[in-house]
Amino acid sequence: MSEIQTVWVDVNRCTGCGACVEVCPTGAITLVNGKASVNETLCRGCGVCVDACPEGAIQPVLQGEMVPAVVGERAPRPYRPSPLVETAGAAVAVAGTGLVVRAAQALGRAVSRWLARRPDAAVGSSARGASPAGGGGRGGRGGRRRRRRGG
Repeated sequence: MSEIQTVWVDVNRCTGCGACVEVCPTGAITLVNGKASVNETLCRGCGVCVDACPEGAIQPVLQGEMVPAVVGERAPRPYRPSPLVETAGAAVAVAGTGLVVRAAQALGRAVSRWLARRPDAAVGSSARGASPAGGGGRGGRGGRRRRRRGG
């Protein structure tokens, strides 16, 4: 926890239980009006009190580097997706799952048809008198007819 410089107390969450006061090795925390208070001159930022607080009222203060803004430039705004984007993302995920299932089914049907057309894959084809190459003088189709679907 070397990046912790000091801690701060969320007085709305602090119940005044004193758990932080008991564990502070430097005595930097005291109870004032039933709430924890940190003496920043005594606090070494060890973070023991952060872990000891059962309410999460003591939080570390992290140091960052200040970067001056260039005059005339707008500060970048953090990206916050609109509710429509969040809803659309979920809808796309659900629709995409359905499309994957349909594509897998279509691929399965296509492979089944392809395997059914292969003369060496037909069970008992030689027993019916068909040659392995298809025969029948029709370019390997073997003279089979297909029924049309529909009604």
